[in-house]
This record gives sequence, structure tokens and C-alpha cells, in this order.
Amino acid sequence: MKKDLFIVGTYSVLHFIIDMMCAIVMMALVSPLVSGSFSYVIAFILYNMFAFAFQLPFGIIADKLNKNAIVSSLGCVFVAMAFVYTKLPLLMCVLAGIGNALFHVGGGVDVLNIANKKASKPGIYVSTGAIGLFLGLKFASFFITYKWILVLILLISSVFLVYAYNKINKEYEVNNEKVKIEKVNGQVFVILLCIFITIVMRSYLGFILNYEWKSNLALSILFVCGVVLGKMLGGILGDKFGLKRVATISLVLSAICLGLAFKSPILGILGILLFNMTMPITLIIASNTLYSSKGFAFGLTTLALFIGAIPSLLKISILPFNTTSVIIGVIVSSVIFYIGANFYDKKLEKEKC
Repeated sequence: MKKDLFIVGTYSVLHFIIDMMCAIVMMALVSPLVSGSFSYVIAFILYNMFAFAFQLPFGIIADKLNKNAIVSSLGCVFVAMAFVYTKLPLLMCVLAGIGNALFHVGGGVDVLNIANKKASKPGIYVSTGAIGLFLGLKFASFFITYKWILVLILLISSVFLVYAYNKINKEYEVNNEKVKIEKVNGQVFVILLCIFITIVMRSYLGFILNYEWKSNLALSILFVCGVVLGKMLGGILGDKFGLKRVATISLVLSAICLGLAFKSPILGILGILLFNMTMPITLIIASNTLYSSKGFAFGLTTLALFIGAIPSLLKISILPFNTTSVIIGVIVSSVIFYIGANFYDKKLEKEKC
């Protein structure tokens, strides 16, 4: 139990650090060098492509290597390198993106390995990145004055992960038990497709939720706290009351809250908390469905996040940002999730027989 807490705690803290560092790179180093809207868009798409879409191929490699802490350690080094090449914006985007992807994959697989097919630990792990991202975006100009301290923190983090792998973490590497590789039959395909679409929609909707009241610093902090708490509670409550029930109910309730949040910050904060409760649940369903390929499953969910972010990165409006669109969008995603979760439950029942 202590080792489990050490692993989850370590990766959760470092997740906060990595996401904050990447945000600082993009806002304080890359943004001032990319003049014009086109260059700005290209830079941020490039970063997000490597940071999220590339977690899929990196996840496949991580499954083969079976050295997750080492993969995360390399991620810290790549992000540190992004602080060095400060005159080459596209290279910084690539280095920070690769570092982000490597860290997330390594840490994600290690946490999934000790999760015992439950969502609580992954929920804690994924939650802390939102705080780091918020602080990095809001206070990038302040943090960048301590650039070499940031690099030192990243390098120390990298060394610590190697230490953790050699001293404590090694015994938890993937598949101590012999697990038969899942065949992607029709049932598995439907589960993964529904989860994938649900995450794409959640990502897209999350990007368009730009309520006017979020310009208030105190309310924006509470909004981020809602994101963090939602991811934590989603995993904990999902394990206690059932993944399908908790995710479906939270999505339906979030649709109402987010739809009515244009004039009510309280409803908006409650809505984003409920909305994010599905994140660890969709992750653990994908991981359990592809139990011997957790890196691939993790990367599949982040690829969906990237696809959902593309319209916003390209400044393309698919849905108008109003009460009706938000409610319908979230309700549709809850229906798609429910279909996938039903197939997942049937798969579990079949495996018990």
C-alpha cells in the first residue's frame, strides 16, 4: 500500500510540474517568437500533436519496453531541453510535446498497473495536470525569469524517476501476471469506439466553454479546482457506485449545469466538476478493455483529446456556444458513453462465466 501511494503521489506531483513547465515554454518562450496568427496556430497545433496524438505510438513502444519510469524520466529531459533552444520556436514545440507525451505515457501505464482495474488512482494521477497548466498559462512571464531553476527541477525529477524505477517501482512494471492479449472483436471495437467518441466530444466541449465570468481570476481558479476535484471524485465514486452509473448521471447533470452557467458561475463550476468525472472512468474502461496494452489504451484516449481540440486550435466553430448547444452536446456524449459502457459490462459478465 505504501509503495502504491508513493507511485501515485510521485507521478501526480510530477504531472503537475510537467504540465506547468510545458505551459511556460509555450506561453513565455514560443508565443513571443511566432508573429502572426498563422504561425501561432501552427506552433500550438505542432505542440499539441506531439503532446497528445504521439502518446499513441509512444504508448505502443512503452508496452514493448516495459520500463515506464524510464520513459517518464526521458520525458522530463525532453521538456528541459525545450528551455535551452529558446531561439527556435518550432523545435521548442516538438521537444516540449515529446517530453509531455513520454512523461504521461510512462506515468499513466505505471499508475494503471497498480490500479487493480479501478479508476481511483488514475483519477488522482490525471487530475493534477490541470493545476500546473493553469499556473503555467497565467504566470508564465513570472516563472520564466527562473528558467534555469525550472531546468534543474526537471533534471532532478528525471533522476528521481530513475531512482524510483531501480529501488521501488521496478516490481510494478507491466504484466507481472500472464495476461492474454485482447482480440479486437466486435464487442471490443464498439467499446473503444464509444469511449473514443465520448472523449473527442468532451475535449471539444471543454475547449468551447469560455464563459465571460471566467475572466475573473478568483472564479477561474475555482473553475480549475472543479476540473481537478471532478477527475478525483469520478474515479473514487465510479469504483464505489459503478462506472456506468456515475459517468452517465454526472454527464446528464453537467449538461444542465453547464447549459445554465452563462449567468451563474456556481452552476458553471459545479457543471465542470460533474463533466470531468468521466475522465478517469473512460480511461479505466479503455485500459481494462485492452488490459495487456495499457500504453496503447492510454494513447488512444489522448489521441481523442487531440482530435477534439483541433477545431478550437484552428479557430473553427462547429457548434454555437449557447445553452442549447452545450446541453445537447453533453447529452449526446452521455448516450454514446452509455452504449459503450453497456457493452463493457456485458464483456465483464462474459469473462466471469
